[in-house]
Amino acid sequence: MAGRNRWAVLLLIAAAASITMASAQTPETPPIAPPPVVTPVLPEPPPIVSSTPQGPSELPILTAPAPPEPPHEGFSGSRGDAIRVVVGLFVLFGLAYLGGLPFVRELERKLGISHLITAGLPYVFLGAIASHPSVDVLSKSVLYELRPLLVLGLGWIGFTIGFRFDAELMKALWPGIGAVVAFTSAWPFATALLLCGAMLWAAEGSKGAGAFIRDAILLGTAGAMTGSTTPDLLRARGVAQRSIERIRTVIQMEELAALLGLMLVAAYFRSAAYFVAWQLPGTAWLFITIGMGATMGAVIYPILGKIEGGPEFVLAMLGSISFTAGMASYLRLSPVVVCFIAGAILVNLPGGPKEQVRETLEHLERPIYLLFLIVAGSLWQVLQWQGWALMALFVVARLSGKWIGMLLLQKRHVGGLDAQERRNLVLAPLGALSIAIVVSAEDLYSNSTTIPWIVTAVIGGAIVTEILVQWFSRTQTPEAA
Repeated sequence: MAGRNRWAVLLLIAAAASITMASAQTPETPPIAPPPVVTPVLPEPPPIVSSTPQGPSELPILTAPAPPEPPHEGFSGSRGDAIRVVVGLFVLFGLAYLGGLPFVRELERKLGISHLITAGLPYVFLGAIASHPSVDVLSKSVLYELRPLLVLGLGWIGFTIGFRFDAELMKALWPGIGAVVAFTSAWPFATALLLCGAMLWAAEGSKGAGAFIRDAILLGTAGAMTGSTTPDLLRARGVAQRSIERIRTVIQMEELAALLGLMLVAAYFRSAAYFVAWQLPGTAWLFITIGMGATMGAVIYPILGKIEGGPEFVLAMLGSISFTAGMASYLRLSPVVVCFIAGAILVNLPGGPKEQVRETLEHLERPIYLLFLIVAGSLWQVLQWQGWALMALFVVARLSGKWIGMLLLQKRHVGGLDAQERRNLVLAPLGALSIAIVVSAEDLYSNSTTIPWIVTAVIGGAIVTEILVQWFSRTQTPEAA
């Protein structure tokens, strides 16, 4: 019995040994590998700047990077440049402040040059001279810091025009004013498109019809405008008060038509894709423009209503217009149009601090506008001959278009304007809105090669028109006129 147990134990040991040896010789089953982790590949974000080489001057004014600082030899040279810039800016800002004082306006009125100064053309020349390399007061680095003044000036002009569109304007309308505005606006636009179109098409034909149509609309819109100070010039000639009020109403309706055209251009003719992160259809941008202006007008209304007056009111108003204009320019919309809508909403809401707003606009309109013109003049590229050639065509197109429109009104016996009113609308100066339109276009389409030509054409055309108006007003008596 004991022998059997011994053999059984030996058999169990042998079986265990054989199983152990078999398991040692059998290859191990590799572990099941987890599924590979697929890392999602995200598309590259759109570049902020164009892939094509371009200089900082081709970027929008508000989004362009700071220009590189010029090298200086030693500390004394840099200190001398700083002193020159500070003194130059002090003189320019002081001249803009003096230009808005009441006694200066009275002196202008006595000398009979009120509109020449109100248009601000001398300040445009001051800006151009201050930016010249030999003067170098408004250098590229200084202009980079003064960019908010340009946008504030555009917004201030738009807000001022919009604040004049109150209920009293609707009462001043008369039957036939629609035909008058259509003829005085459409015919200068058509003649500018016809005479200046050949030069614009030769320059932009390779870029397609979009750039040509955009520039033609901007040039025609600027040429169709009449200076808002024309009634004051007519009052100095001894024109009847009824005619002055009628011409003022026509000018306001022309400004409305111009702002509608500028709004459509900014909405449907957008800048390059790398300038704006939002990519929306033109109609969506149109609604954003209207909604932004209406919203800001409704927001500014209670803010100003809670301030009794004084410096706090002025600062709140300046800040509100600056914020509205800056937001519009950042989205590549026209600050003039957005602030115009905000001003029109504010003046037509019931109650509110309308008198305080009107008083602030009256005191600050000219100083801010003159500072705006100084900065605009510093951006003026005077030496491009194409702009001066376009200016000659622009002046001829504007005067001939105004004359054709008034002639057709007279033949059709519509509008109700007499001969004196028609003549004054034909030979009328360009105003602040015309310069604001082209400067706004320079910010919106700063990568265009023809926008500087249009700026030269409008500013130079304003100079020539001023000379003609002043000559006419000094050589013609009220009876002969």
